[in-house]
Amino acid sequence: MLAEKFISLRPALYHLTARSNLARIQRERRLYPAADLFKTARRNELSRKRRKGSLTLPIESERVLIRDQDPLHEGNCGLAPGFSFEDLVALLNRQVYFWPGDATKPISYGMNHFGRYAKANEDAVVLVFPTRAVIDANPDAPPRCCQYNSGSPRCVNGRKSPRGPDLFVPMPSFALTPGRVVELTYDAPVDLPWDDVTVRPVSEFRA
Repeated sequence: MLAEKFISLRPALYHLTARSNLARIQRERRLYPAADLFKTARRNELSRKRRKGSLTLPIESERVLIRDQDPLHEGNCGLAPGFSFEDLVALLNRQVYFWPGDATKPISYGMNHFGRYAKANEDAVVLVFPTRAVIDANPDAPPRCCQYNSGSPRCVNGRKSPRGPDLFVPMPSFALTPGRVVELTYDAPVDLPWDDVTVRPVSEFRA
């Protein structure tokens, strides 16, 4: 799939974070996978454990809030042979996540995700970036595409949601159409085009 086709269809990317994380993100102009934060905090054992509820980690002189994995239910996962649930958790923790959308809102999966936190009245914010700006800011790390809401598997008519090591496909190798991309991720720290960011309260996305 060509990046230009995706950018044309989904010109904006949305990322949810706690408001308390905002100063650190703005200062560093970078987002880190949860696994990187665990390593910095010397808590590598957390990378393979599903998070029940949000987690706050002391990192240097600050505290960083990492979101829960409550919708991640092992019973709804159709795991690939030789790929364990712990492998899945580790894979998810190696990604930085964006919901694609237009200038107004993300796709419905993102709206549902944000709505969950808006209904809980959490003090969270949504960072909105031009898709092209994020991709251009990370030329050495091609984005990955996922056709599922990776952290919220469903069981439909007895069929479990497939999960395996190929869950996140590098954009040049993604064989489906741009409209089938549910999540855009990076498996490395993401440099942010901060001059192009819009910060919106999650309450704006209440269903």
